[in-house]
Amino acid sequence: MSRLRAPSIAVIIPAYNAAETLDRTLQSAVYSIAAARDKIPELIPEIAVVDDVSTDNTRDIISARSEKYPEIKLVTYEENQGPGFARNEGVRKTTGSYLFFLDSDAVFYPNHIHLCLTHLMDNDELGYVFTKLHVDMSRHEQWRHSIDESNPINFCVRRVWHDMILGFAEEPDFRTYRTEDTLYRLCLRDLVAHEKIDVETCEQFVSPGNALDRQREKLWMTMAEWNAKVAAGDGDDGFVMTDDMERVVEARLAHVRNLLGGEV
Repeated sequence: MSRLRAPSIAVIIPAYNAAETLDRTLQSAVYSIAAARDKIPELIPEIAVVDDVSTDNTRDIISARSEKYPEIKLVTYEENQGPGFARNEGVRKTTGSYLFFLDSDAVFYPNHIHLCLTHLMDNDELGYVFTKLHVDMSRHEQWRHSIDESNPINFCVRRVWHDMILGFAEEPDFRTYRTEDTLYRLCLRDLVAHEKIDVETCEQFVSPGNALDRQREKLWMTMAEWNAKVAAGDGDDGFVMTDDMERVVEARLAHVRNLLGGEV
C-alpha cells in the first residue's frame, strides 16, 4: 500500500428537512471514520453536510454536531437546488481525494470507510469500489445486485473520476424525479475499472418518498413478474425519463465515450 502522503476522504451528505434522521446518519459517519482512523491514524477526514435550504431544524443539528466533531462542516446556499447539486457542492467545498456519499436517512456501518478506502489504496487501477447494501424492507433476492449497483451510498470513488464525469446531473428534471444517481453510476461504470466488495457495510431505510418507498411494489416481485407487469402497462416504480433527461444522458455518455477515445 502506497502511503506517500496521508489519505484524505470527504463524506458528502445532502440534507433537506432531515431533522428526524440526521443525528443517526452523522453519528454513523463519525463512527466509521473513527474505526478507519484506528487502523490508518494519518487519515484526514471531512464530512460536508449540505443543507438544501431546509425549513426544519436540520441546520441546527448540523451546527451542534460540528461543535463536537470538527471534521463536520455545514455547507449552505440560498435556494433549494436538489440532491444532485447538493452532492456536487459538497465535493466542491471539500478537498478529500476519496469521496463517499451518504443520504441523510441512511447509515454507514463502522467497517465501510476503512474497507472501501484500503481496497482503493491497494489497487491504483481501480477508480471506485462498492459494497453490499442492507435494506430494511422485504425484497426479492433477485434485486440485490441491481440495488447494490445503483445506490450512491455504498461506494467510494476517487475524486478525479467524479470530476471527469462532471459530477451528478443538476438539471431540473433530474431534481424532480431524483434519478441523478443512476446516471452517475452508469457513467462511472462505463469509464473506469471498479470492484465489488462482497460485504454489507451500510444500510438504507424506508422513508416517505425515497427510492425504496417508490419501488416497494417492484422489489417484492421477481424481475420476470415486474417486467410482465410493466409490459402490460401496469407497473410504475416512479422512474421517469423526460426528453430533457434523455438529452442530458446522451450528452454525458458521449462525454464518457470521448474520454475513452471514442470507444463504446
